[in-house]
Amino acid sequence: MNELKSETHTFEIPRGYGMPVINLYFWVGLVSAILLRGIIIADHYSVFWGKAIWYLGVAGYLWFFTHRYHIAKRRLSVVKDLSLLEKIRTRQKLSEKDLEGMEYLLWSLSVSKERANYLVISVFSVIAIVLSLSLDLGILKL
Repeated sequence: MNELKSETHTFEIPRGYGMPVINLYFWVGLVSAILLRGIIIADHYSVFWGKAIWYLGVAGYLWFFTHRYHIAKRRLSVVKDLSLLEKIRTRQKLSEKDLEGMEYLLWSLSVSKERANYLVISVFSVIAIVLSLSLDLGILKL
């Protein structure tokens, strides 16, 4: 238990990214989501453009989700390294470092654009399904 306490004191709370970086990843995720849903339309007209859009969309998603994985690991590290969940469960008094960790977690969640990304992905998924069915059934001619 003493090892955990000494590690806790040396643990550095991650620094949050600035809004330009947060917005960059938001747009990378958003554009990738739109591109991947746009394959349905592009592929309807050109195999080349369908594949080009697929590669761009997947590359963007790879970049975006690698970043999201990194953020999730940082958040979990704060919770685990500071034993925050256990301290909250047992109603222990939180140290200054614990409070810094909580501040980072709450800040990180509050500035995250992931909720907007999920909404946009859902909306464009519905639009893509409707457009695809309309094109496949001949209801819509583009």
